[in-house]
Amino acid sequence: MSCSNIPPPGQPPDGREIPKPRYGRNQERRPAGGLPVRGRSKRLGVSIAYFDGRPEQVGSVRAWCTGATGLDEETAAPVMLALSELVSNAIQHTASGDRCGRVRVSVETMPGEVVLLGVTDDGPKAGQQITRPHLTGHPEEPRVHGRGLHLVAALSEKWWWTGAWGGPLTMWALIDPHRALGSD
Repeated sequence: MSCSNIPPPGQPPDGREIPKPRYGRNQERRPAGGLPVRGRSKRLGVSIAYFDGRPEQVGSVRAWCTGATGLDEETAAPVMLALSELVSNAIQHTASGDRCGRVRVSVETMPGEVVLLGVTDDGPKAGQQITRPHLTGHPEEPRVHGRGLHLVAALSEKWWWTGAWGGPLTMWALIDPHRALGSD
C-alpha cells in the first residue's frame, strides 16, 4: 500500500466524512476508547462521568457508580438496577446510541445513603419522532419492551426528567436503597 492511498487523519478509507461530535453547553469532554471521562460538578459531593453510548458500557457505568456512591454491593443493588435501566434507555431510544454518542451520568449520595441519579442523553435520534419519557401501559401486561421506567418508578422515591423539547434530556431518580420495596 502506498502512502498516497492512506487517507488523512480523521478521514475513513472510503472517503466519507466523519461527523463531528455534538457538544452542548458544559459538555466539552468526550469518552476516549470506552473509558469514562470524569466531569466536574458545581455542587460538592456530586460525581459526574461521561461514557460511550454503547450497550457494552452499561457494566462500566455500574462499576463507576458503585465506587461513586460508596455503598456496598448489596445496598447498592436497587441503585444499580435503576441506573442500568436509565442508561440502557438513553442508549436505545436517543442519539446517545448512535455513532459518537455518549451518556452523562451524575451521582450524589445524600444523608441516609439516599442516592440521586442523573442520566443525560444526546437528544433525539436524527429523523425520528421526538418523544418524552413516560410510563407505558401496566407493568404486568405481557410485552417484550416498555417495563424499564416502571422498574425505575418502583425502585425510586421519585423520578422525573428535565431538558428542552427536542434536545438532550436528563432522567432523574431519587433512590433510598434501604426502603423496602412495596412500602409506598
